[in-house]
Amino acid sequence: RNLTSQLLSPATLLHPLTLWCHQDCQHRMIFSGSNKRVGYCALVLVTIAAISVFLIDCENSSLWSISTTAGNVSEVRNVSSLTSTLLGGGEKGHEEIDDDEEIALDYFLGPDSKLTVNRTPIQNRTNVEKEILIPCNTTKGSSTLVNATQFWRRKACKIGDAKSVQFFHLGKGGGSTIYFQLLDYHLVFERSHPSPNFDSKLFKGPTTTLIFNIRDPVDRFVSAFNWRSLLYCRDGDKRKPYFKGKSNSRYPPYLYPDKVCLAGNKTEKILLHEEYQSDPNPLAEALCEDSPNFAYASEKVKNIAHARLSLNDWLSFLIDPDIYPAITTTGINKVMAITTEPRVENNNTSLLDWHTQQAIIELYSDSGLSSDQIDDIMKHKPQVNAKSEKKSEMMTLSSISSSTSKLTPPPLRTLGECCLARFFHDDYRLMKTMILDDREENLTSVLPLADVHSLVKTACSWGNDEQRTSCMRDLASMIKRRAEFLDYSRGSCENVVGVVKNVSSPLSSLPSEKVVREAEVDLGTIYYNQTTGGK
Repeated sequence: RNLTSQLLSPATLLHPLTLWCHQDCQHRMIFSGSNKRVGYCALVLVTIAAISVFLIDCENSSLWSISTTAGNVSEVRNVSSLTSTLLGGGEKGHEEIDDDEEIALDYFLGPDSKLTVNRTPIQNRTNVEKEILIPCNTTKGSSTLVNATQFWRRKACKIGDAKSVQFFHLGKGGGSTIYFQLLDYHLVFERSHPSPNFDSKLFKGPTTTLIFNIRDPVDRFVSAFNWRSLLYCRDGDKRKPYFKGKSNSRYPPYLYPDKVCLAGNKTEKILLHEEYQSDPNPLAEALCEDSPNFAYASEKVKNIAHARLSLNDWLSFLIDPDIYPAITTTGINKVMAITTEPRVENNNTSLLDWHTQQAIIELYSDSGLSSDQIDDIMKHKPQVNAKSEKKSEMMTLSSISSSTSKLTPPPLRTLGECCLARFFHDDYRLMKTMILDDREENLTSVLPLADVHSLVKTACSWGNDEQRTSCMRDLASMIKRRAEFLDYSRGSCENVVGVVKNVSSPLSSLPSEKVVREAEVDLGTIYYNQTTGGK
């Protein structure tokens, strides 16, 4: 680069042209009084200067400022103003130049141009904002420094180490929103979905940070039931059937559920469409601890994607005292819970987007970015276009009703809500363990888990104080919404809800939907007794 600078310097490459400019423009054109010729001359000068600046190496040069001095000759003022304007200077003709540019301008304009150079280092000028540089690391191993605008333009720029961060994506709990936002902010990580990956990296490294999403277990179960029921094709369905590897495989149902549906007669489809008629209530009510079909219903839950694994199942390696002692000092040492819970003050919507933004900032900080770099990245984030907004909308759907199937999932009855809350009782206990201070929340009906890894208690202990408080508040809200059902001192769910089941209907035929709803009959129980003879 030094050799190139010497060979392509203004003194060698542009000498003949600059000499002509010096003689012709300086001594003849400027003092001729012709504004047209003065403008033409200045344009030639500035073009030469721009070429020289482009060719030479000025990366490590000292920066100075150039100023024009007003004189009695208006033409000189015009030339200097035009030079400053074309070079990008301000209203007063200031422009940052290096030593080579100074030589070129002196050579171009000569001593009579009333041009002075203020030798004030740019570091001492308060009116110049220092550019913040951000490391642009690629998956191929290259690394450069770029500004925030360049960072967003270059999709190859990544932040963090994929091997050190693991995201446990619990289905139907806002995980898609988190996943795509992390990717959108150029973070790299590994994702476990739809089931956790308990490999040695969690215990011995290099994975050191675990992120997981939490949603109320009852809400998540119902969402999973309705979502999976919606995805499968029905008789007379106007949606196109989806076959993996076929022509429409680029448009899977989980992205386009209003246009495409899952084909085939899978066990899950038979369970959802035929046995439970796309109604979560019979299955939910069969999960009560005193239900005669509890064992049968518990096994059926395992056939429903996203519902088969509870929060305890996902975090079992941190809960089981026979497993978590295997975690070494080089393994996981940080857990981050991202919660989604409706907030009254937020129009009954969750703060999931805000929590995810806080997680992004935390991961940026963990990767070594300074607060100034993080602020600059966030400030220059491009606006989301309409196409990206549509994609984000499709990814964050918890459950939708298909316009083609004309099926609206029935709401969960109170009895089913109570049964599900008790079925996922250990999940609420796990969430209670993550709340460091619950003295003001009146959550005495739920006891925390006793023997867990110490990391469980730090699930909300990341980010700033507002984030920590909001995380624990969401967990407390989930527990409080089910507190009356989780109070076993009140007896069975039938006693809590005040519903008496009527199971006296004959087993020779299934009762009508009206009878089921009015008598609160457990449809799953009747179906089970009918197909197994009650055994």
